[in-house]
Amino acid sequence: MTSSKSWLPEAALLWLPLVVLIGGLAVVWTGVSMAADVNRSAGLFPGRVVSVGVREPPTADVEYTGTDGVTRWETVENHRGRRAVVLGRQVQIRVWPDEQRAELDAGDKHTGPIVAGSLLTLLGAGATVLLFLWHHGVKMERTRARLEEWWSLSLWWLSRWL
Repeated sequence: MTSSKSWLPEAALLWLPLVVLIGGLAVVWTGVSMAADVNRSAGLFPGRVVSVGVREPPTADVEYTGTDGVTRWETVENHRGRRAVVLGRQVQIRVWPDEQRAELDAGDKHTGPIVAGSLLTLLGAGATVLLFLWHHGVKMERTRARLEEWWSLSLWWLSRWL
């Protein structure tokens, strides 16, 4: 026999949408700050690994030519593992000259958190609004009918498009 009661306490159900909303905003903030950090850099420069360190954390010395045409050496942390950075391999290096910092380019890391955080934020905001309306006794018959109509119309459009 299964019970019709939820296994979650009622207080958790009331706070869960708000927690999802706040978590989504935090993930979006993380992605935006990662994107801002990338945009503050001087850009990508082609470089060549001249030595690989074995100490912890693993490091690599990279030789690259900067914007002023001067060849520089930077010691960067190797977060990709020992197999990814090999002596003599060509790499892309991202440089922040104002902070005297450089790192191996790991590609586009900020779009994933921005998209996931946006989806969590939308889900949390929608659930919070619906829970607030339900909690204050707003009848959802017309809204549910409109939602079902919109859903069936969107499925029909999607089936015609595919």
